[in-house]
This record gives sequence, structure tokens and C-alpha cells, in this order.
Amino acid sequence: MPGVDNRLPQARRFRDLCKQFAEEAGGTNQLSEAEKAQVRQAAMLTLRAEALQNAQVLGELVDGDEAIRLSSEIRRILAPIIAKGADRRPASQPDLQSYLAQREGRAA
Repeated sequence: MPGVDNRLPQARRFRDLCKQFAEEAGGTNQLSEAEKAQVRQAAMLTLRAEALQNAQVLGELVDGDEAIRLSSEIRRILAPIIAKGADRRPASQPDLQSYLAQREGRAA
């Protein structure tokens, strides 16, 4: 982000969240520009939600409604992107025992 010191902990966390959300959505190269903007928005809201959680743990008063709204908004933004990413992922590989059982079944 222009004008932001990327060495700041918040900037690093923002970048990490964007990367993780994008990976869960099938990878950055699979996302449209609108989806990338939604990932950034979800990352920003997640930073704010984490700040509220930290404040709560430290015993500070926190607006519970804000925390709930943030959580709901993050879920609402990410749900369709993550679901779309799940459709893009290849089917999971069978575990070793399943593979060997299938192989032995064919050999018999």
C-alpha cells in the first residue's frame, strides 16, 4: 500500500491476512480485481476485530456490537470467495491406506 511502512506489525499482519484469505480462495491469480478488493476489505476488518479482541483480553471496555458486526461482515465478505475457491481446488488425494486398498482390490 502506498505511503505505508510495511515493517509495521499491522502492515505485516494485513499483508499476511490478504495472502491467507487469497490462498483459501484458490490463489491470488484466480481472483478478479473485485474479489481482491474484498479480500483486502476483509483483512482490514479482521485487523480491527483482532484489536478489539486484544483490548477485551486486556480488560478494556469494548463495544460488543462493533465486535459482532465486524465478525458478521468478515464472514459475509469471505464466504462467497472462499466457496468459489473450494470449487477451484482439485479433489483431495486419498490417504495411503485407501490407495493401497484400492490397488490390492484391482490386483485380486
